[in-house]
Amino acid sequence: MPVKILCDCFLTSGLGHVRRCEKILSCIEKLEVKADLYLYKHNNISAFLEGVGNDDFLIIDSYCLNSKDFYLLKEKAKSLMVIEDKEHAKGFYPKNTKILNFTLNALKHYHYLSKDYQYYLGVGFYPVDMRFVYERPINTENKEVLITLGGSEQKTLKEIVKILENKGMHLHIISPYIPKNPPKNTHYYSPLNPLEFSFLMKFCACAISAAGQTLYELALSQTPSLIIPIASNQIIQSQEFESLGIFKQTSLKTLAKDFENLQIQKNQAWAKNLAFGSELEGALREFLEI
Repeated sequence: MPVKILCDCFLTSGLGHVRRCEKILSCIEKLEVKADLYLYKHNNISAFLEGVGNDDFLIIDSYCLNSKDFYLLKEKAKSLMVIEDKEHAKGFYPKNTKILNFTLNALKHYHYLSKDYQYYLGVGFYPVDMRFVYERPINTENKEVLITLGGSEQKTLKEIVKILENKGMHLHIISPYIPKNPPKNTHYYSPLNPLEFSFLMKFCACAISAAGQTLYELALSQTPSLIIPIASNQIIQSQEFESLGIFKQTSLKTLAKDFENLQIQKNQAWAKNLAFGSELEGALREFLEI
């Protein structure tokens, strides 16, 4: 049973789509099913569509495809699952589409649940990378701060560094762009692989992050964090994490004060109460009919 996973991979789409699809791929391979990952870069679905056969199980993670594209894909494939972060209009997907949304409290943000679709909603379906699971010790001497906003958000990143550079901390910044003559207490890293990123996350005492997929890894590693949403699709996630007292949403205006309060935070015990990924294997088995 061929499984094909297609995800956005544009300069502006960040690496979140790719990372979560790599983790889904890994989960499927653990079920001893062959799967392939395709990176969608050209804004033209026709080449991928040509390779789809009527035995294929498709998993699509894309903001770029339109409704017509999903109907074309479903017509050719045996079964279609889509990964989304927010509800789409009724009829946007063809009938019998499986909808996977592992946003925290996702169900709250669906205003209608159509009988035409099958839904897998909430963090129970989140694909966990065990390298990020960490029982964080309390260490008040740790002066290391992780800053990660995604590769395309340079202006906000510069402002954050400016606000924090004189706070007596060491700033570890994930960015493909390294400025000339950066402050001595800053360390820049171009995009890291998951193992390197998990190591850096555990090394740092706290983080300032956009509200994309990294939020879930920060939660798994029990890292006290401030969130700055940098895209409209990140707002729901950001609000949900804040409403549960997990992370605090901040802005450039309030960052200095929020950061001081973050230093006082001692324990992230809440993370143990979220059953990340507990339902994913069952959902994949159901989708793949195994």
